[in-house]
Amino acid sequence: MRFVFLLLFRTAKHIKNDMSSRKYNLPSLSPLVAFEAAARLQGFARAAEELNTSQPAVSRHIRNLEIRYGTELFYRDKSPICLTPKGSQFYTSVVQSLEALQTAVQSLRQVEERVTIVCSHSVSHLLLMPLYATLRQKMGRDVELRIMTVEYNLLQAAVETGADIVFQYSAEPPERKHVVVCDEEIKPVGSAEIVEQAQRALEGRCDPPMLLKLQKENYGWMDWDDWSSAHPEYNGWQVSEEFDSYVYLLQAAVSGQGLGLGWRRFVDDYLNRGDLIELPVSWHSKNTKLFARLTRYGAQNALAEKCLALLENLQRK
Repeated sequence: MRFVFLLLFRTAKHIKNDMSSRKYNLPSLSPLVAFEAAARLQGFARAAEELNTSQPAVSRHIRNLEIRYGTELFYRDKSPICLTPKGSQFYTSVVQSLEALQTAVQSLRQVEERVTIVCSHSVSHLLLMPLYATLRQKMGRDVELRIMTVEYNLLQAAVETGADIVFQYSAEPPERKHVVVCDEEIKPVGSAEIVEQAQRALEGRCDPPMLLKLQKENYGWMDWDDWSSAHPEYNGWQVSEEFDSYVYLLQAAVSGQGLGLGWRRFVDDYLNRGDLIELPVSWHSKNTKLFARLTRYGAQNALAEKCLALLENLQRK
């Protein structure tokens, strides 16, 4: 698409020589938008109302244009205000240029109908992956869904790259628009043999199985210490291996390497398939929740709001 910004300044032959090295000697977009609105609506106050700004701000933008290019753009002694001959010529060029830019922006937006979700590898693999096909279908095939997986401590840095939705654990609800994905609830899980050994150990009939533990730093998630505090009968059980990935920990539990902590919703598919067995005890919770929330970028993306609502509805099923 050929932009016509050069038309804007046919009458601006007085531009200083010290600016000639720049390819485009253009003002910022705000004064041009203010000028177009004031000319179209025939009033600075009306333009300010449409642009959600103040009348002095609109007047200042237009006065700066007039000073910069050494010509009056409006007759201010008439009511309503009207354009001077040069102002009228300038207005025609500005409208053509803004319409060309608007068309280009709309075309770019059509190409980039996208929602970017940032989450941990565990959330991506264990929660989003089973829902991905349904989520894609409901969002529409023309919408690109991008899943960025990062370590939990790097979530905020990833958000700054332009992500729309982020998953986070917290005891307090986020300030921005959000949905509750699930409560944080845990209980021990393992292979049938390991769970049987754990039950016999609790009855004092054998040694307890070894425990599987996440190696990464704790960012508010519960661990074996939290479980043992609520269930003292597990005190003294030893950790055999630590993992830096919860997905790998669950696979080790499936293969009978030890007893792991199962996070509800994360282990649902494992339990439903029979790959893992849960100890017959209640789920333990400390009122921490997994939230999906909009970022400041997502708050400006209607598709992100739609995706957030779908995440809540799909998780309830």
